[in-house]
Amino acid sequence: MAVPYHVLKVCGEVVFAARGSTIYSFNSSLECISAWKCDVKPKAVTGGWGAEPSPAAEGPPAKRRRVAADQAPAVEEGQAAPESETPEKGNRRKKGSNFVQKSKPSDRPFVQGLYNTSDGCHLVAITGSDKTIWVFEHDGAGHLTQLSQRMMPKRPCSLAITSDNKTILSADKFGDVFALPLIFSEDPSDLKDVTNSPSSAAATPNTNSRSSTPTTTSKKPFQPQANEFTIHTKRNLKALENQKLSLTLKNTGKLADANFEHTLLLGHVSMLTAVLVAARGPRQYIITADRDEHIRVSRGSMSQAHIIEGFCLGHDDFVSTMSIPAGRPEILVSGGGDDDLFVWDWAAGKLLSRTNILERVQKLVPETSRIAVRHLFTCRPQEAADGPTWVFAICERVPALFCYELKEGSLHHVQTIPTPGNPLDIDYLKPVASVSAPRILLAVDPDISGDGTGRGGPSLLVLSWEPASASGGWHLASGGSQGPSGDEEKKGEQEGEDEISNQELQRILYTTETLRKTIMDDE
Repeated sequence: MAVPYHVLKVCGEVVFAARGSTIYSFNSSLECISAWKCDVKPKAVTGGWGAEPSPAAEGPPAKRRRVAADQAPAVEEGQAAPESETPEKGNRRKKGSNFVQKSKPSDRPFVQGLYNTSDGCHLVAITGSDKTIWVFEHDGAGHLTQLSQRMMPKRPCSLAITSDNKTILSADKFGDVFALPLIFSEDPSDLKDVTNSPSSAAATPNTNSRSSTPTTTSKKPFQPQANEFTIHTKRNLKALENQKLSLTLKNTGKLADANFEHTLLLGHVSMLTAVLVAARGPRQYIITADRDEHIRVSRGSMSQAHIIEGFCLGHDDFVSTMSIPAGRPEILVSGGGDDDLFVWDWAAGKLLSRTNILERVQKLVPETSRIAVRHLFTCRPQEAADGPTWVFAICERVPALFCYELKEGSLHHVQTIPTPGNPLDIDYLKPVASVSAPRILLAVDPDISGDGTGRGGPSLLVLSWEPASASGGWHLASGGSQGPSGDEEKKGEQEGEDEISNQELQRILYTTETLRKTIMDDE
């Protein structure tokens, strides 16, 4: 099944669009320039990348269970119990609860985020299940050179790059924000102790740390104490196999970047969903949002990031996306699981306005009772410095783009733009010589039904601003419904990079609504 383009990033004259595990580059006319593909290897039975299946994958003999006389006979030794009789601990239904089983995350290293430095010289990408941050050098013409591949301790969900283009801030799903240098250094003297554990440092001094003193005592390699004969559950067996795989990859040098410099700056007690770098005068700030309705403003200094300057409180559900409008650095726009979009004076922690977006969705999809704002994008065309500041909102599984104009601290609805698919991402596209009007690039999933039957249409659309037309507003540009073409893209299709089941693709593309808490989460 074809994977649509789902992540966009415009860098000057070049458009980067991710589809699955591949990053394509296009010129402003959407002609394919090149492609970079993440090495996708099938996952072994034991749960590791590129590992050979272990004989222990078949599992040790199952434990015998005592059952009542009127029930089915006990499971014999050497036979696995049916899944219906031995549910995983996390999937057991609690009595009286409104339980909804959540889908498991995909094991494919799909690109989940693209970020560029302000000078356009570097592109940073996140791939999901392998928790990896990739840094590329960009030559300005659409060609990428991979500089580093760093696997984070926990899965990153959002990145931000500091204004000096030297540091990456990585927010992960365990509520932590790490700082790591944009350019990876292999010099051991530049590495720090990533464990930050006093006990472990005292027992075995870290020779890679600046403050450590080399000694003749070498650290004993870690070896798992358990084996296939001392554990009896699938969960523990899988954990053991993952430990062995990590040791194998480390010993073979496939995890060369595992011990790299990254500093813990701050943390939330809930899953982080977004991180931004903001400025008020000469001072820098870090703005973070989480699943528990919080927006926190922290100091931007690396040594003082743990100091909280304030909160923007007012959301009743998760916050999934934030944006600071161009030319309005004092304003923050946020959205998530609430019915409204919020506009803040983030430095003062003051709510300026809130605008209902659910009612706009219901005009298009009347049966909608709640929404999940997937993405907020703000832009002010460079060609009109004193022009309007637009705010575009994408709601998950809603085939429309909602356009607002920011005026004096409040959002005013301009247009609801129906789309031939569910919008996934958006960015501002620099006008070409033949088209002087402002343009935006939109990535969509053509399969609105979600059953996999409608993914034959284009997934990249171009919309242009046409105020002088009869209807006025944003419209599909001439030829904008045609997807990009190019030898590199066709080559990727021939290599079968898009072979994926519809169920797995749904889990990858639509993750915002899963942030909403259920009764099980509150217990």
